[in-house]
Amino acid sequence: MKTLFIVNPAAGHGRAGGRWQAARELAARLYPDMELARTERPGHARQLAREAIAGGAELVVAVGGDGTVGEVVDGYLAVPEAARRLAAVATFPAGSGCDFAAHMGIPRDPGAWAKALDSGRRRRVDAARAVFRGSGGVPRSRHFLNVAALGIPGDVAVSVARRGKVLGGTLTYLLEGALAVLGAKARPIRLTVDGVAEPAAPYHLVAVANTSTFGGGMRLAPDADAEDGLLDLLTIADMPRARLLSLMPKAYSGAHVGLPGVVLRKAARIEIHADEPMPLNLDGDADGTSPVVLEALPKAFVLLG
Repeated sequence: MKTLFIVNPAAGHGRAGGRWQAARELAARLYPDMELARTERPGHARQLAREAIAGGAELVVAVGGDGTVGEVVDGYLAVPEAARRLAAVATFPAGSGCDFAAHMGIPRDPGAWAKALDSGRRRRVDAARAVFRGSGGVPRSRHFLNVAALGIPGDVAVSVARRGKVLGGTLTYLLEGALAVLGAKARPIRLTVDGVAEPAAPYHLVAVANTSTFGGGMRLAPDADAEDGLLDLLTIADMPRARLLSLMPKAYSGAHVGLPGVVLRKAARIEIHADEPMPLNLDGDADGTSPVVLEALPKAFVLLG
């Protein structure tokens, strides 16, 4: 099997390289002819994956966090379907969050990870596509695996991009989230859900989830299923700041769902419009602004392990 391991040495605050060394020997036993490539910049994993699969690679393994595996899947989906028909994606979770790996039950322990990879288990997994406004107002599209969100998560992504994950993934998102809530102001947003336009309403958060967790373990959509062909749409309406702040710890267990002002439902396609451009959070990264169209891509790629 022609196999490429794409290692993001910057993932996990630079600790991904060390975690990878613990797993590299195990990987080499499974794939003696494996090739290695290290990412050098944002977006490089996407390019490397696309080129590898177009060149006949049957397996591309993302070594890093959610950003790395998201880029690899984005590169996979950029290859024409006929050319990627025999290719699969895997991941060794070495980043600070690794929400996708946790949702899919992929172990962080190198030995358990290698055993799972060696099992040969293949799953057809959903992805999602986001079409949004990029820099300079130019339309862009990108695939994502976990959550796309606006409102408080968009503001948090901008802050994290500016200050970095100095406390690690979970603690950084928790702190930045609390700061964003303290200054939060609900903004009018218009949703069109599966073709049905809804009246504009003030929301603190609109999130569209393919998997259950986000931001290093926050269970925004606890019942989200990356194999059901649908997305989970979560909205948090305008409410007093104290009540909004009280939702944060509940979101780590999923206990926020069903509380007043919190609505969760399934959908295949969601359009989001706001009076002013709102920052978009895609799998934890600040990337573009509204308006946004989010669409489920059922059984989009093959996951090994």
